[in-house]
Amino acid sequence: MRETTKTIGKALFTISFPFLVVYFLVWQSISFANLNREVKKLSQKREELFKKNHDLKSRIASSTSIERIDTLYKKNNKNSTVYPGNKIVTLTLPKEKSIKEKDK
Repeated sequence: MRETTKTIGKALFTISFPFLVVYFLVWQSISFANLNREVKKLSQKREELFKKNHDLKSRIASSTSIERIDTLYKKNNKNSTVYPGNKIVTLTLPKEKSIKEKDK
């Protein structure tokens, strides 16, 4: 009885082991292909977001430039008199690090 159980166990192992190896190899390559596809999609989306971010930054920079503000002022205030004291002053604020360093 024990001998037949061992023989049946060996036979099942001998038959099922190659199928399990092939199954895991196929599963691994399919999973790898799916992950590669997902990485490519996310990389493309990342590039699109970088381009969109760059465009938005350039729009912000152009809409806050001194020339743009001056043009809008002239366009909106054609008939008003410009006094010599009225001018646009641009300030460069210190970065947070330098402020924190001064506080220490």
